[in-house]
Amino acid sequence: MIDFIPLVDYTPFFNYSILILVLIAFWQCNAGIVLHKNIVSMNAVWGVFFTVLLIFYMGLRPISSYFGDTVNYANGFFYIQRSSEPFTWEWGTDCVFYNLHAWFAKYSDIHSFFLLCAFIYVGSLWLAMQRIFKSYYYIPLLVIFSMFTFWAYGVNGVRNGMGASLFILAVTYINRLPIAIILCILSVGIHKSCLLLVGAAVIAWFIKNSYIYLLTWIGCVGISYTAGMRIQNYIVATGFLGEDDRLTNYLTGSGQIGEVVQMSMTFRWDFLIYSAMGVFVGYYFIFRRNFRDEYYHWLYNIFLISNAFWVLVIRAIYSNRFAQISWFIMPIILIYPFIKQRFWKNHEKILGAALLVFYAFAFYYNILK
Repeated sequence: MIDFIPLVDYTPFFNYSILILVLIAFWQCNAGIVLHKNIVSMNAVWGVFFTVLLIFYMGLRPISSYFGDTVNYANGFFYIQRSSEPFTWEWGTDCVFYNLHAWFAKYSDIHSFFLLCAFIYVGSLWLAMQRIFKSYYYIPLLVIFSMFTFWAYGVNGVRNGMGASLFILAVTYINRLPIAIILCILSVGIHKSCLLLVGAAVIAWFIKNSYIYLLTWIGCVGISYTAGMRIQNYIVATGFLGEDDRLTNYLTGSGQIGEVVQMSMTFRWDFLIYSAMGVFVGYYFIFRRNFRDEYYHWLYNIFLISNAFWVLVIRAIYSNRFAQISWFIMPIILIYPFIKQRFWKNHEKILGAALLVFYAFAFYYNILK
């Protein structure tokens, strides 16, 4: 366990480290060298080093309420550890995660478990970016690390982060369907919210017209803004969520009864603007710059489908948890065209400016605010 860094400084240390890395990348872009082969090779090596460092830093964090649900996972872990019942595989919701959780409780320790979680969360993203971008993976990986929710879903929403990372890795194996399917099953087995991403991927595979999804997303914004809570209440009334009381409580607001902090169920313009950044970037490159890349179109459509669902329930408490399902894939939507094709004479400088814009939300929420 890493206990020589004060708890109050643990998360800020990560945030300021990312800030420094973003500023270095911005300097490389403005110097016009970020896509030079020697710089790409150097960044690729640094990417491996930082990824390994981050896995240990995140995985060996102290057990503290500073890291949100880390304490809840640990409490459940220690409860199983004290139990005299032997480990047996239990089927049910999120069974992959909870059986890993129980196995480690019986045969290992809490820090090894969290280290494995960090390895799956961060390591899967590293491998996915390396598979998509080859030696140019560092800048895309940095964009992922600099998303304002990245740290939170490594130490708080652990299951969500692990599941989504495995899904992102799965979509890089689209030409090797057995591996992709296995990874999708594992991702859903870790967190069932990944079903939305898997379903969106299947729909987008067969219906490829990005214009349809873009109009649908815009329509969902208008419907959600005007219809308000009626849509969320309708979803609950139809029984679409099955017996998932937690999601129902999120949509109706009953999940915060008795809570000290009451969350306002309002239209989240801040989160919508953040999501719109991914929508606009994809629109710009596909429709304005005529970027012909079938794989990128597919990823963009997955993002639009999954984000449109969140837009419909934008007033739910903990709305960011619904939005995060699509936000996991948004960094790839933002950076993919910049790495795959040159669009401007001063392409590197525009890439640098884009990096700062992409990072601005994280800088505001994680450092300024």
